[in-house]
Amino acid sequence: MKKGLIILLLMVIGSGAFAQFSLGPRVALVNSKLSLKDEVTNLAESDAEFGYQFGLFLRFKVPIVGLYVQPEVLFSQTESVLSISNQDVNFDFNKIDVPVMIGTKIGPLRINAGPSFSFLTSAERSDVLGDVKENYKSTTVGYQAGLGFDLLKFVVDVKYEGSLSSFGDSVNIAGTNVNTDQRINQWVLALGFKLF
Repeated sequence: MKKGLIILLLMVIGSGAFAQFSLGPRVALVNSKLSLKDEVTNLAESDAEFGYQFGLFLRFKVPIVGLYVQPEVLFSQTESVLSISNQDVNFDFNKIDVPVMIGTKIGPLRINAGPSFSFLTSAERSDVLGDVKENYKSTTVGYQAGLGFDLLKFVVDVKYEGSLSSFGDSVNIAGTNVNTDQRINQWVLALGFKLF
């Protein structure tokens, strides 16, 4: 009897969770900046640059507690600029980003936050030929926090992403490696569409 009640309860919870399940494509415009935490001679930050993301999002409600979980898998292309010896140098990064947002609704708005995992696939620098991926960490952890709303089948979010770990520890200037603490911080404006 007890086993039957437990199975019935799990089935009800499972069916309720499935009914609150959404999946769909997602695109985003990102405004990112490569930040230096320490002052370095002949090296300075420049203005934020635009990039993009595309991929999939999944959202499901957690029964009873009134929260939802929204993991995403996104291909990201970001660009940053550093001034090296008074010359602007472009850095292009391609990554797979996996943010996992936890949120709730307050009226029509959603508020959410969570960790974001980044996996570097390639890195290029305008004054150096070839991939410079080996100069950067292959995996970094950050966080995202923001607001969003749903309109019909559209999902709109504005989020800020910050770094919890350094992305790069040095920059080569005229053949000399200079120690740095590079972190990518960015704003994300995202649009998704619920397929179901």
